[in-house]
Amino acid sequence: MTEDQTPCEDPIVCFCYRVSRAKVAAFLRKKKPVVASQISECDGAGTGCGWCRRLLEDMHASHQAGGDPGQDLNQEANEAARRTWRSEPS
Repeated sequence: MTEDQTPCEDPIVCFCYRVSRAKVAAFLRKKKPVVASQISECDGAGTGCGWCRRLLEDMHASHQAGGDPGQDLNQEANEAARRTWRSEPS
């Protein structure tokens, strides 16, 4: 969480299914998925447009390494990047 976010402003990781960073982090702690693709079992995260898959993979790697997954996720930057992303080349 960044210093300008309050605890109730948990960043969204998967915009298609509105899955938050905290929800994914809790899923990682509780279910301990072996591969990042298993995070899809967390409310469908990563199964929509595909934009968040790299972020989910990074969160999985961070968790596997003993870190706090997504702790530095910036909601504004995340939203801006998502707005400019295309799932398929035009």
